[in-house]
Amino acid sequence: MPTPSFAAPRAVGSGPAGAQSQGQGRGGSQSEPFPGAGRGPGGAPNFGPGDRPELEAGPNAGPGRDPESESEGQQPSSHPQERPAFAPAPGANSQRPDQPPADDVRPTDVFNSGWSAANSQPPGDRDPNSGPANGSGSDNGYGSPAGPSSRIPGGRKTLLISAAAAGGALAAYLGFAWMESGRIADGTSVAGVQIGGMNKTEAVNTLDRAFADLDGKVVLTASEGKDEKATPVGDLGLSLDAGAVADRLTGFTVNPVSLWKKMAGGGAEEADPGLSDEAIEKGLDAFRKDSGEEPKNAKVSFEGTEPKVTPSTDGYEISDSAADVVRAGWLTGEVDVPVQPKAPAITTADAEKVLAEQAEPAVSGPLTVRVGSAEVELTPEQIAPLLGFKAKDGELDLTVDGKKLKKLVLDEGGKDIAKEPVDARIVVENGKPRVIPGKDGVTVQAAALADQVREPLVAADAGQRVAEVPTSAQKPELTTEKAEKLGVKERISTFSTNLTADAGRTENLQIAGRAVDGTLVLPGETFSLNEVLGERTPEKGYNPAPAISGGRLVKDYGGGVSQMATTIFNNVFFAGLEDVYHKPHSFYISRYPEGREATVNWPTVDLKWKNDTKTAVLIKASVGSQVTVSFYGTKYWDITAGKSERSNLRSPETHYDDSPGCVAQGANGGFDVSITRTFRRPGSDKVEKTETFKAVYNAEDEVICGPEPGSRDDQDRDKPSRGEARAGDRD
Repeated sequence: MPTPSFAAPRAVGSGPAGAQSQGQGRGGSQSEPFPGAGRGPGGAPNFGPGDRPELEAGPNAGPGRDPESESEGQQPSSHPQERPAFAPAPGANSQRPDQPPADDVRPTDVFNSGWSAANSQPPGDRDPNSGPANGSGSDNGYGSPAGPSSRIPGGRKTLLISAAAAGGALAAYLGFAWMESGRIADGTSVAGVQIGGMNKTEAVNTLDRAFADLDGKVVLTASEGKDEKATPVGDLGLSLDAGAVADRLTGFTVNPVSLWKKMAGGGAEEADPGLSDEAIEKGLDAFRKDSGEEPKNAKVSFEGTEPKVTPSTDGYEISDSAADVVRAGWLTGEVDVPVQPKAPAITTADAEKVLAEQAEPAVSGPLTVRVGSAEVELTPEQIAPLLGFKAKDGELDLTVDGKKLKKLVLDEGGKDIAKEPVDARIVVENGKPRVIPGKDGVTVQAAALADQVREPLVAADAGQRVAEVPTSAQKPELTTEKAEKLGVKERISTFSTNLTADAGRTENLQIAGRAVDGTLVLPGETFSLNEVLGERTPEKGYNPAPAISGGRLVKDYGGGVSQMATTIFNNVFFAGLEDVYHKPHSFYISRYPEGREATVNWPTVDLKWKNDTKTAVLIKASVGSQVTVSFYGTKYWDITAGKSERSNLRSPETHYDDSPGCVAQGANGGFDVSITRTFRRPGSDKVEKTETFKAVYNAEDEVICGPEPGSRDDQDRDKPSRGEARAGDRD
């Protein structure tokens, strides 16, 4: 936009142009030099009273003098003014050399006419003897005081010149603002992307291209690349409206701050000034969790009896100002966010102080522990393994392993310090269960022991390294009160099975019976026979006896124990307890009831049942002429058993076996059978529920120990042994 030019203002009345520049006065025309002024002789303006022009020359203007001049502090002068060089002598022609003739109708320069508002007559019509019109005592013959010709007052002239200068400056300012409106200031960047000096279209294209290159993610890095994570732009709350950004940085403005930036150069700008730190922090949270390094506290430990310090190390974490850095550079695609140090809670200096004040004194000599009348002295070699130092509330706290210390003290003090408690027991006498009360023990509490030795351990005086520890009563696991509330008050089931003539087998059952006898199964607990007996080994006294393996009888340690499983299972059946798992024998054994028997084998085949009542179940087992097991508790059910006919009959085969260790066995057919268990409440005929168990028995093949008849080996041998048909020799 071209800068307008301004010409200096012409003085009013300086010529025709000056006259034409005046507006219309009161009743006057545009040719009138002053508003409201009439014309005198010769076309000169004639002013009436009160019609004096605003601009009056001379300091002695009288009452009508220029108020502006007066306001500037100019005071009327009492000195007569000198007559101007061009003034005629009194009585001479009053026509001034620079005044047009009387018949000249052009406007007269009022400022040079010498008229005043006090003298409305032309100079030639005045009486030369009447004295000066302004009363000053001096006259130049034209009705004006003697002195220089009148000019524009200084204050108004200054205003006109200032206005012209201001107008020029404003025009220049607006022109510069217009020229810069379509350009982005040099040095301007948006979220790290440079767009300085570009026009709006170029800036939009550049920003859109940078955003597209992100492919929806910003790579956050920290600590010189140790930490790195590609984070979705949306997770950081970031977005870009390139057009809006360009609009904000371009466009016409007269804001001096904005224009100054255009001249001095721009700076870093945000893509979205309204984006909050909270939005960015949500995306930074995941990066914070995966980044940084935790500081490591200093430690105090022992090597033998020598304490040592492991120094601390500083860590780092993502800085609190990370959001500002992401905001400033995310559009570049990769932002290296700042980190800040993370100091350890326990410094090396802290640990060294603990070493000097606690660790070294703790192993400086023996420690005496007194429990009642017993006294135990512990050496530094025994003390050091008990000690540790744990960080707590910014400090290292000396810890003592109370459990290890208790065992050490009890091992050293023996019977003089502790006495084991005795559990209450439930026994059956004359067919009735009763509770034998338990007994409290005497012991030291591990926690109390650790607390009592801590202060003496760090004592500087050897005479103070003595810890007094009180004893406390130790309740048995099963107290008398608990036992009496278990509801073991009557026999709820019993069952017996016959023994065989195999003495080793019977002894195995006696060992198992002793392990099972007195077992108390609390409400909700599950009984496992394998868990109670454990592995059947010679060390436990078990003998080799017949057992079934792969459909054949073999010798195995603990053979016959399945008879204990069968006897227990029948108690579970008739007590109405929950059967968790049982497995019938692979072929039928006639001394057990069909379908209502169970086998076990370590560790694969087990007998499990659950006490699903509200009271405990006590198991009593004995092995005499029979194997007898009884359950005691509270009776909840009357149980009746039912059995189906045999089905799916299977025939046995005959096998000859001349290998060492052969066990002969008789032949028995196989079949399927179903057993039912019907539940009724005691004294009621109403059936509450019925359960069905199915047993599938393989045929028991006949095994003859010896060569097959007619073979060469058969001619050189005695008659082979055959298995007896009696099932009592098996399992």
